[in-house]
Amino acid sequence: MKVGIIRVVEAERADLDSMARTYFSEMLPDGPPYYPAALDRYWAEPGRHPYLVLGDNRPIGFGLVWNHVDGTHELTEFTITPQYRHQGLGTQAAHLIFNALGGDWTLGVATNSPGGMAFWQQCLTDCENACDVTPGPARTSRQCGSFNFRIER
Repeated sequence: MKVGIIRVVEAERADLDSMARTYFSEMLPDGPPYYPAALDRYWAEPGRHPYLVLGDNRPIGFGLVWNHVDGTHELTEFTITPQYRHQGLGTQAAHLIFNALGGDWTLGVATNSPGGMAFWQQCLTDCENACDVTPGPARTSRQCGSFNFRIER
Protein backbone atom coordinates (compact mmCIF):
# COMPACT_ATOMS: atom_id res chain seq x y z
CA MET A 1 0.00 0.00 0.00
CA LYS A 2 1.34 3.44 -0.93
CA VAL A 3 1.37 5.76 2.10
CA GLY A 4 1.19 9.55 1.87
CA ILE A 5 0.25 12.55 3.97
CA ILE A 6 -1.67 15.69 3.14
CA ARG A 7 -2.17 18.82 5.15
CA VAL A 8 -5.86 19.11 5.95
CA VAL A 9 -7.62 22.37 5.15
CA GLU A 10 -10.52 23.21 7.46
CA ALA A 11 -13.16 22.87 4.74
CA GLU A 12 -12.07 19.25 4.23
CA ARG A 13 -11.66 18.09 7.83
CA ALA A 14 -14.63 15.66 7.97
CA ASP A 15 -12.43 12.54 7.60
CA LEU A 16 -10.08 13.73 10.33
CA ASP A 17 -13.00 14.55 12.67
CA SER A 18 -14.52 11.13 12.08
CA MET A 19 -11.28 9.31 12.89
CA ALA A 20 -10.59 11.62 15.86
CA ARG A 21 -13.87 10.63 17.51
CA THR A 22 -12.85 6.95 17.45
CA TYR A 23 -9.24 7.68 18.38
CA PHE A 24 -10.07 9.76 21.45
CA SER A 25 -12.57 7.14 22.65
CA GLU A 26 -9.76 4.59 22.38
CA MET A 27 -7.10 6.74 24.08
CA LEU A 28 -9.36 8.27 26.73
CA PRO A 29 -12.04 5.64 27.46
CA ASP A 30 -12.85 7.27 30.81
CA GLY A 31 -12.12 10.79 29.63
CA PRO A 32 -14.38 13.57 28.44
CA PRO A 33 -16.45 12.98 25.30
CA TYR A 34 -14.90 14.10 22.03
CA TYR A 35 -15.94 17.49 20.72
CA PRO A 36 -14.87 18.46 17.19
CA ALA A 37 -14.35 22.02 18.48
CA ALA A 38 -11.34 20.65 20.40
CA LEU A 39 -9.50 20.46 17.08
CA ASP A 40 -10.51 23.92 15.85
CA ARG A 41 -7.21 25.40 17.02
CA TYR A 42 -5.41 23.41 14.31
CA TRP A 43 -6.96 25.76 11.76
CA ALA A 44 -7.16 28.91 13.91
CA GLU A 45 -3.73 29.17 15.55
CA PRO A 46 -0.39 29.58 13.79
CA GLY A 47 2.10 26.75 14.19
CA ARG A 48 -0.47 23.94 14.04
CA HIS A 49 -0.27 21.24 11.38
CA PRO A 50 -3.15 18.78 10.87
CA TYR A 51 -2.19 15.89 8.58
CA LEU A 52 -4.31 13.14 7.11
CA VAL A 53 -2.53 9.85 6.48
CA LEU A 54 -3.51 8.23 3.20
CA GLY A 55 -3.12 4.62 2.12
CA ASP A 56 -3.61 4.26 -1.63
CA ASN A 57 -5.28 7.71 -1.52
CA ARG A 58 -7.81 6.64 1.17
CA PRO A 59 -7.78 8.12 4.69
CA ILE A 60 -6.26 5.61 7.12
CA GLY A 61 -5.09 7.85 9.97
CA PHE A 62 -3.99 11.30 11.06
CA GLY A 63 -1.25 13.20 12.83
CA LEU A 64 -1.48 16.53 14.63
CA VAL A 65 1.63 18.67 15.11
CA TRP A 66 2.06 21.74 17.26
CA ASN A 67 5.09 24.02 17.02
CA HIS A 68 6.34 25.24 20.39
CA VAL A 69 7.59 28.80 20.78
CA ASP A 70 11.19 27.53 20.82
CA GLY A 71 10.67 25.91 17.40
CA THR A 72 10.32 22.32 18.65
CA HIS A 73 7.61 20.34 16.89
CA GLU A 74 5.36 18.19 19.03
CA LEU A 75 3.46 15.27 17.57
CA THR A 76 0.45 15.72 19.84
CA GLU A 77 -1.78 13.02 18.34
CA PHE A 78 -1.12 10.22 15.88
CA THR A 79 -3.12 7.19 14.84
CA ILE A 80 -3.63 4.66 12.13
CA THR A 81 -7.11 3.11 12.07
CA PRO A 82 -7.17 -0.40 13.58
CA GLN A 83 -7.64 -2.34 10.33
CA TYR A 84 -4.40 -0.85 8.95
CA ARG A 85 -2.18 -1.30 12.03
CA HIS A 86 0.75 -3.73 12.28
CA GLN A 87 1.59 -3.40 8.57
CA GLY A 88 4.35 -0.77 8.80
CA LEU A 89 2.04 1.99 7.56
CA GLY A 90 2.23 4.01 10.78
CA THR A 91 6.01 4.00 10.65
CA GLN A 92 5.97 5.21 7.05
CA ALA A 93 3.42 7.93 7.85
CA ALA A 94 5.33 9.13 10.93
CA HIS A 95 8.54 9.39 8.89
CA LEU A 96 6.71 11.48 6.28
CA ILE A 97 5.37 13.85 8.95
CA PHE A 98 8.76 14.18 10.68
CA ASN A 99 10.56 14.82 7.41
CA ALA A 100 7.95 17.34 6.23
CA LEU A 101 9.03 19.69 9.02
CA GLY A 102 12.51 18.52 10.10
CA GLY A 103 14.18 20.00 13.17
CA ASP A 104 13.67 19.22 16.84
CA TRP A 105 10.76 17.04 17.95
CA THR A 106 9.05 15.76 21.05
CA LEU A 107 6.21 13.31 21.50
CA GLY A 108 4.43 11.73 24.44
CA VAL A 109 3.27 8.12 24.40
CA ALA A 110 -0.26 7.47 25.63
CA THR A 111 -0.75 4.99 28.45
CA ASN A 112 -3.69 3.47 26.54
CA SER A 113 -1.46 2.73 23.53
CA PRO A 114 -0.34 -0.88 24.07
CA GLY A 115 3.18 -1.27 22.78
CA GLY A 116 3.45 2.48 22.19
CA MET A 117 6.94 2.95 23.63
CA ALA A 118 8.27 0.00 21.62
CA PHE A 119 6.55 1.26 18.45
CA TRP A 120 8.02 4.75 18.74
CA GLN A 121 11.50 3.45 19.66
CA GLN A 122 11.52 1.23 16.56
CA CYS A 123 9.97 3.94 14.37
CA LEU A 124 12.64 6.45 15.37
CA THR A 125 15.44 3.88 15.04
CA ASP A 126 14.25 3.12 11.50
CA CYS A 127 14.00 6.80 10.51
CA GLU A 128 17.26 7.46 8.68
CA ASN A 129 17.14 11.21 9.36
CA ALA A 130 16.46 10.87 13.12
CA CYS A 131 19.29 11.51 15.53
CA ASP A 132 19.73 12.20 19.22
CA VAL A 133 16.73 9.98 20.02
CA THR A 134 16.19 10.17 23.77
CA PRO A 135 13.45 8.30 25.63
CA GLY A 136 12.10 10.21 28.60
CA PRO A 137 9.51 10.14 31.34
CA ALA A 138 5.80 10.74 30.94
CA ARG A 139 4.93 14.44 30.90
CA THR A 140 1.23 14.02 31.74
CA SER A 141 -0.82 11.56 33.80
CA ARG A 142 -2.14 10.01 30.57
CA GLN A 143 1.31 9.13 29.24
CA CYS A 144 3.68 6.24 29.92
CA GLY A 145 6.77 7.94 28.46
CA SER A 146 8.10 10.35 25.86
CA PHE A 147 10.77 10.84 23.20
CA ASN A 148 12.85 13.81 22.11
CA PHE A 149 14.77 13.69 18.82
CA ARG A 150 16.02 15.67 15.86
CA ILE A 151 15.27 15.19 12.16
CA GLU A 152 18.12 16.33 9.95
CA ARG A 153 17.33 17.22 6.34
